[in-house]
Amino acid sequence: MTIETPQVRIVEVGPRDGLQNIRAKVPTSTKLDLIHRLRDTGLRTIELTSVVSPRAIPQLADCREILGHASVKSLLQNNQAGLRFPVLVPNVKGLDIAVQHRVKEVAVFISATEGFSKANINCSVEQGIARATGVAGLATKAGVTVRGYVSCIFADPYDGPTPKAAVLHCVKSLLDAGCYEISLGDTLGVGSPSDVSALLKYLASHGIPFTKLAGHFHDTYGQAVANVWEAYTCGLRVFDSSVGGLGGCPFAPGAKGNVATEDLVYMFHSAGINTDVDLAKLVETGEWISQQLSLSNSSRAGKALSIKTRPQISAPKPSVSDPEQTTPLTWTLVSSPEGLLIHRNGPTLKITLNRPKNGNALTSPMLSTLTSTIQSANTDLHTTRIIITAVGRFFCTGMDLGRGSSSVAQGTSASDAQFARLTALYEALDTSPKVTIAALNGPAFGGGVGLAFACDIRLCVSGPACTLSEVKLGLAAATISRYVVREWGVPFAREAMLTARSVSAEELLARGLISGVAGTAAELEGQLDALLVKLKLCSPGGSRMSKELIRLAWVHGGKEDQAKGIKEVFDEMMRADGEGAVGLREFQMKRKMDWDKFVVESKPKL
Repeated sequence: MTIETPQVRIVEVGPRDGLQNIRAKVPTSTKLDLIHRLRDTGLRTIELTSVVSPRAIPQLADCREILGHASVKSLLQNNQAGLRFPVLVPNVKGLDIAVQHRVKEVAVFISATEGFSKANINCSVEQGIARATGVAGLATKAGVTVRGYVSCIFADPYDGPTPKAAVLHCVKSLLDAGCYEISLGDTLGVGSPSDVSALLKYLASHGIPFTKLAGHFHDTYGQAVANVWEAYTCGLRVFDSSVGGLGGCPFAPGAKGNVATEDLVYMFHSAGINTDVDLAKLVETGEWISQQLSLSNSSRAGKALSIKTRPQISAPKPSVSDPEQTTPLTWTLVSSPEGLLIHRNGPTLKITLNRPKNGNALTSPMLSTLTSTIQSANTDLHTTRIIITAVGRFFCTGMDLGRGSSSVAQGTSASDAQFARLTALYEALDTSPKVTIAALNGPAFGGGVGLAFACDIRLCVSGPACTLSEVKLGLAAATISRYVVREWGVPFAREAMLTARSVSAEELLARGLISGVAGTAAELEGQLDALLVKLKLCSPGGSRMSKELIRLAWVHGGKEDQAKGIKEVFDEMMRADGEGAVGLREFQMKRKMDWDKFVVESKPKL
């Protein structure tokens, strides 16, 4: 029987790329079930796993068990034309293990950029190419087919935009090494259709045939499906995707997963383009794995079709709330300086902006008091969390621009003084060793947006949330730009700053920039209380060290300072007199640790 070659070939990467960044251990049985459910949908290329060090990717520590399972052996021994079951291998040791398990196809990967290469695989681009070339050569000699991945084709979280010449160099190197196909990865999900078109035209003009290329797009900025279609119209016919949109990049702020397989199949089928995939079975599989992982299904088409055609498939049930969360927390008023209210609940300090008639705009005295309050809390051993919230209709409308109170156009000395005040405030929040939380009871504008995004965690009331309106006044988001751009990412921040449009809480949530949306200010208080109850289980020292690791990755990613800093954090957390010793003891005694009580009743070394 002749098997029809599909017009588009989907490479399903869910079992590997989709699962590898999930923290909670996924049972091996679930992974095996996922692989076979995917095969039953008609998918002909499924990436099974990665033979990688369990220290590097704990989720894939069972790679040998996966490859050695009888059901997977049966797939690997299947000689049906067109079926492919690649396995990602980072080095020669991984290849040897794959060969021992009779894997017929492996994948090697490199980054087009130095920063990501050093952070991801701890080597330069050229070293990565040499490593991949060596693996590909040995694989070819062993009769194993080799596919290649090139990551960060549009941008690097450390180096910025990726030169097209760098992508071309990597593609040529992998083709020369013997890879039959190169998957171009928009790892951060920042690309747009115009970027896709420009890169593909550039590669074609330098002799790279589209028959040797595949597209691998992430959906961080909601452009993945559009990028796939643009690549298709340019001539690509192979695309990587993940069922349910599983996956993501740990180096991309707010990163979403791979483009969802269901969304691609729906799009292509609607356009009369064959994929050989049973969409109904695929939708069912996406809903099933989302339930197994207790995750929301990230496939738009998958969710819509499951409701329309398979109502018996229910969404994951929310976990039962902790009974403590139903009891509102009690706050004690500590002080009420001009424009502010300062409350405390145990080790949590809550600062409330209290100028509702003026939109909680920040005056010079408020800036100074806010800064000094945060700085004092930063060094207070009995404070572990700082909350910024407000009363009234607005969270914060930014700097006070009223007559006689604004420093705009008032001369160099007034400008310098205001710059110093603003810089000190945002730095006090950004560098705080405490967990900082912004609870946006209403819209934020300008400097109010900066106040929110200099914090670690954000909750918002539904509706308009953030507006960077400076350009309408002939101004710019100067002092807050470092925090907004860092958290929002360059493309989104650029668009928001230049258009001065209002960004809703729902959009911020969809982009992964806030942790929750409440219907009303009262519900926001409930969400905040629930969050604080959860944070009682988190060590203040552990939180501080985690914040330092994130800072090191952002500022020194892939550099010697990051490695040095990680070692210092590791040494600190392993101290015999540290909080780790306390937490471990309670864990071994099977007791739940209340770190708030620990802080209030003792004087830990923070």
